[in-house]
Amino acid sequence: MTWVLVAAGAMLAVAAALLLVRLTVGPTILDRSVALDVLVAVTVCATALHVAHTGVTYVLPVLVVLAGCGLVGPVSVARYASRSDDLEAGAPEKRRGGAR
Repeated sequence: MTWVLVAAGAMLAVAAALLLVRLTVGPTILDRSVALDVLVAVTVCATALHVAHTGVTYVLPVLVVLAGCGLVGPVSVARYASRSDDLEAGAPEKRRGGAR
């Protein structure tokens, strides 16, 4: 059982490190939002792994709060980003002169 917990913890640590790279390098705000949402999910999994390892149950409300933040956060960022010009950061610039 211990080696399963160590392997799961190592995979979560690698996932968190890769997500931090995507969070800093991401070219658009939506890439960063997705990375942050998955990082919250990794945090929820790590907290659940801690609960499974130690057997303490007072951490379970933290899981509920993190899951709620994981639900509300990306929705609000998506609503904000739908009005932003950052969505077309990688797209070629549109022509400004009328139809030709």
